[in-house]
Amino acid sequence: MVEKKIAHSMASIYFSTMFLMSFALGIFGTCAAQINNASSLDTVLSDRDYSFVVGGHYYGNSSNQTGLPANTVLANIEMLNSPENAFHVILGDVFLDVKNDFPLYSEKFFPYLNRPVLIAVGNHDISGSYFEENVGPTYFKFNYGADLHIVINTEQDDGSIVDEQLEFLSNACSSEAKNIFIYSHRPIWSEDNENMEGIFLGNTVSVLGNNFTDKVLPILENIDSNTNVYWLSGSLGGNAPASFFYHKLANIHFVQTAIRGLKRDGILKVTSTNGTVSFTPMSLTGEKLSALEGYNLEFWRNNHPEKEFNFRLTKLYVKNMVLHRYFWYGAISMLATLLILIQLLKRRRKTKKNG
Repeated sequence: MVEKKIAHSMASIYFSTMFLMSFALGIFGTCAAQINNASSLDTVLSDRDYSFVVGGHYYGNSSNQTGLPANTVLANIEMLNSPENAFHVILGDVFLDVKNDFPLYSEKFFPYLNRPVLIAVGNHDISGSYFEENVGPTYFKFNYGADLHIVINTEQDDGSIVDEQLEFLSNACSSEAKNIFIYSHRPIWSEDNENMEGIFLGNTVSVLGNNFTDKVLPILENIDSNTNVYWLSGSLGGNAPASFFYHKLANIHFVQTAIRGLKRDGILKVTSTNGTVSFTPMSLTGEKLSALEGYNLEFWRNNHPEKEFNFRLTKLYVKNMVLHRYFWYGAISMLATLLILIQLLKRRRKTKKNG
């Protein structure tokens, strides 16, 4: 009798343990978001319907010194993890400073995302080869449903797409997909567009211009007119009137969406059904939003808020600047250049004196 009780107890413990382990694996297995692992998504083109979410500028604004995403992002993990979302695209400036912030993101943010995460790098995500070594490639492609998805790096050559990346983009766009999605941080498509002059105030722009009009646009225009192209970017200044922008040129749709740690923060839900793509702006703060197409050029021209400078934050801005390593990189470089110039002038004067 005692042996039976012991056997029964041992069996109960065994099955309880197995149940708890399975439960734990089920929970924690869904928490390990795969970052920039497009191969886990890549499929043969098919008519499968699906949805995903896309947003940009997750660190919010430069006054966010937490080393984590903006509070509006962290408050909406459940939305990002919705079972309806096949994957999650972040359009750059994920981090305020990738080297400083990546360890904390890896501990406090990424593990709580249970959908594959794909990143189009922004200027704040690049620090030497750190991103590639710790996160993954900066440009790649994958097929999902009947569509092609292309992630590109607009920081690599100051906004221009050149050499291997240009060839990669050209080859990728020869796909027979029903829709082609292109993801970048900078809206390089806006820089030479006269209609968009003064629209994206405060954005990072190419120092000497980029080659979008000359080299990239012809690739897009060469795509079959029955294939819709959606170019989504994620760089909007803090003084923007909305978290969304939409503009259409023939079969090419230009979209922007970015978070700034403000009441207007939102992300886009994208749905592909029978080859038809639809967008749903989703507020992160409960704000009432319009359809994406309502955030067009006319809206942006008429709704830019007055630019205000918050003098109360001057000390914080100065402190953040002085304490950042990039400030000291610049200061040391400038000092070294100055010393070299002084030495050259001294040598030149000495040569003249002896000559």
